[in-house]
Amino acid sequence: MTAPDSTPLDQLPPRQRILRAAAMLFERSATTDVSTREVQRLAGVTAPTLYHHFKDKTGLVEAVIEDAFARYLAEKRESVAGLSPLSTLRVGWDLHVGFGLDQPVLYRLMYAPAEPRREVPAARMAREELRSSLLALRDAGLLVVPVDEAVALLEAAATGATLHLIRHGGGPDAPHARQLRDAVIARLTGTTREDGQLGHGPAARQLLGALPDTGVPGLSDQELALLRDWLSRITTAAPDTPN
Repeated sequence: MTAPDSTPLDQLPPRQRILRAAAMLFERSATTDVSTREVQRLAGVTAPTLYHHFKDKTGLVEAVIEDAFARYLAEKRESVAGLSPLSTLRVGWDLHVGFGLDQPVLYRLMYAPAEPRREVPAARMAREELRSSLLALRDAGLLVVPVDEAVALLEAAATGATLHLIRHGGGPDAPHARQLRDAVIARLTGTTREDGQLGHGPAARQLLGALPDTGVPGLSDQELALLRDWLSRITTAAPDTPN
């Protein structure tokens, strides 16, 4: 993940100094609890200054997570630029897991907050990024389940895999993590797990979406209409069956 600004801590403005100090303490911590007194001491600020910039400790923690996740997200977007929607989904999974393993304490705070049903803003950012990737997959004719269902399934699988690896050890390339990734993507897209080839339904849907209304070289309008009919039948009869 991209490193924070290399400016010395004591030369940063107060808000950035507090964020950096808190992030440093979380990196050193084996637990999800860092005291505000420790943050104040490392940042060289008083309690009123800290609470001027952050409403409370929860606000500070959420801001630290959001700052780290925003830096990761910028790096992730650069990494997947130019990839196909399907490759973006696969690489995005691996990068997401990598973020969690690089920042295990922040990741647990992000996806397993102490307060039940509380959602950290960074988790919403992650979900919207995932939704954007899945919309691109849908627009390419490769998604065989509703977008909301795909978001929920992929988010649950990716976060579960990451938390499991944080607890038990392993990296994004751990066999069970890769198997889960491929199985979930296969379910969402109808691709085969081993080689990433499209199933009959998604392949037909993709070609159907790419066909112009008229003017396909080598085909008459009547033949184009017939091809369109055949492809429509395949997408209906085999929506997600692998080849």
